[in-house]
Amino acid sequence: MKMSSKARYGLYVAVELAQNYNKDEYTNVTTLSQKTGVSEKYLEQIIALMKKQNIVTATRGATGGYKLTESPYTLTVGRVLRAVEDNLEIVDCLHGECAQRGTCVAHNLWGKLYENINSYLDTVTLSQLAEDNI
Repeated sequence: MKMSSKARYGLYVAVELAQNYNKDEYTNVTTLSQKTGVSEKYLEQIIALMKKQNIVTATRGATGGYKLTESPYTLTVGRVLRAVEDNLEIVDCLHGECAQRGTCVAHNLWGKLYENINSYLDTVTLSQLAEDNI
């Protein structure tokens, strides 16, 4: 399974916001761009997906920017990744159309792998990920 750049960069943004969570301020996209090395334009697209899924909140103005909507101690990596990815399925046929449905020898394998990946991602919080990288 290969994560897209949206997933990687969305996670970078989420961890950066997690590290600033206890500060009573918002982080602007310029700062996020500098910290992550990702262009502001691309970050804005990714953050819009995160905002739509209620991962981040935004405010405008001179002190505007972005902030997590909930504590990094409860917000999971799985939730962030699902917010920016269409899905985390490892094969297209898992929940969609499959020409081999019923005869595919690997369908159960893919399904269990998908469940285990998502289960694990839902156990790792942003605070744990941020602390591992400090």
